[in-house]
Amino acid sequence: MSGFQSFAIAGPGNLGQQIAKSLLSYNKDSSTIAVRFLTRAWGRKSTELLDLGATYAEVDYDDHESLIRALSGSDVVISTVGAPGLITQFKLADASKAAGVKLFVPSEFGGSIDGCSDHPIFATKNQVKKHLQDIDLPFAVFYTGLFPDYVLKSTFKFDFKGRKVFFGGSGGAPISWTCLPDIGRFVPHALTTVPKEELKWRIFRIEGDRQSFNSLISSYEQRTGAKIKVTKRPRAQLEAALKENPTDFLTFLYVYWDIGGAASGKPEEICNDIWPEWNPRSAVDIAIEVNA
Repeated sequence: MSGFQSFAIAGPGNLGQQIAKSLLSYNKDSSTIAVRFLTRAWGRKSTELLDLGATYAEVDYDDHESLIRALSGSDVVISTVGAPGLITQFKLADASKAAGVKLFVPSEFGGSIDGCSDHPIFATKNQVKKHLQDIDLPFAVFYTGLFPDYVLKSTFKFDFKGRKVFFGGSGGAPISWTCLPDIGRFVPHALTTVPKEELKWRIFRIEGDRQSFNSLISSYEQRTGAKIKVTKRPRAQLEAALKENPTDFLTFLYVYWDIGGAASGKPEEICNDIWPEWNPRSAVDIAIEVNA
């Protein structure tokens, strides 16, 4: 164990809950892991997580002192906030530093965005990392690629059940895929087994699978016998649309993914081997499951 025992999680959504469940499961083996969720006054509390031993602290991100009190005693802060909450990470980082937090995990779960600030969301993420460096609060970043249990659904125009798929770009770029439960297992494992000094300023590049859109669709067809109708929006059209509306995040993502931005890193940079027993699920397995 790295020695980190106390964790605060900002963003009690799906990923935050997956991480909390894994952390708290270690207590079955006589560990003493503490997990505290930071939540707004109106936030919902999970009965399951409460039963597992999690606690909740109501916070106001505009109240610096309340944040410090909520973070007091925590070794690690894990942020799983979504895009609307990214800006709150600056205040969360400042309070974490004041509270004596040892490590900050910013909300970076997705493809690698190394140095890319071409969209406000990416710019904010990079500014948060720069701020953590400025205040000398070490971070650990986890690049995971896309979430197949989120992306490969009809709501994202991947309607495998209806046998039709739409996406932007050529579909040939490599994509890292890691489902939420697998991320929820890997992050706690790394934070509790990698030596503390090796966690500081470290970027973990992981993937449950590596498949382009094209190869994933082909694998799905081979596994299921279904014939999928594929519609692609050419990159030239995507780039023209971005000129008209530079803040269109989905169109921006299609362009970024089409140049390889959905990969966690180069194949030789992937660090799955720090946990050989991880055994993450493949993207096609998830596609079949969520479209059953």
